[in-house]
Amino acid sequence: MTKLDDATLIATCVAGNEAAWDELVERYGALIWSIPRRYGLRQPAAEDVFADVCLALVRSLKTLRDPATLPQWIIKTTTRATWDVAKKESRQRAQSLPESDLPALNGAAPPDAFVASLEAEHLVRGALRAVSGRCRQLLEMLYFRAPSPSYDEIAAQLDIARGSIGPTRRRCMDKMRTFLPPELAGDVSNRTKGAPSS
Repeated sequence: MTKLDDATLIATCVAGNEAAWDELVERYGALIWSIPRRYGLRQPAAEDVFADVCLALVRSLKTLRDPATLPQWIIKTTTRATWDVAKKESRQRAQSLPESDLPALNGAAPPDAFVASLEAEHLVRGALRAVSGRCRQLLEMLYFRAPSPSYDEIAAQLDIARGSIGPTRRRCMDKMRTFLPPELAGDVSNRTKGAPSS
């Protein structure tokens, strides 16, 4: 399916197009997954959250007034679903999360700063998907692997000279910036650190 803007994609989903639904889930799946994982939910509980949010999305697409609000809707709905699942699965919650980094799971809407941060990360993931080929591979290796591979490992895997990694990274970041709104384009290297790529 050709890449559609959110408004067209939503309208196509509402019309019953299954490929459009697959594209919507692919576009927003990483955003949905990132929230329960940030809160330390284990895989089965995170899967429950993902399923709950996808079901809520199917039910709500027809009534979504402004397609531009879809990321915020997903973040708020996923945070609430995470809270619900965490209550049910409290014994399975991870214990080692730094509380200062995450808003409390109390059923309230997440703070605006948290929502803005997740929206920015979602845009960065979308820009990374839009950059193809070796650029995407290089940026994923540099910013999305833990632990980050050494330059020697990157050079060997991508079959490029070690000394060309820095200049290539700059060119790739410049390409990626073209897919971001101006307010994020200057901050993209900070946003990529630690943001999950899928």
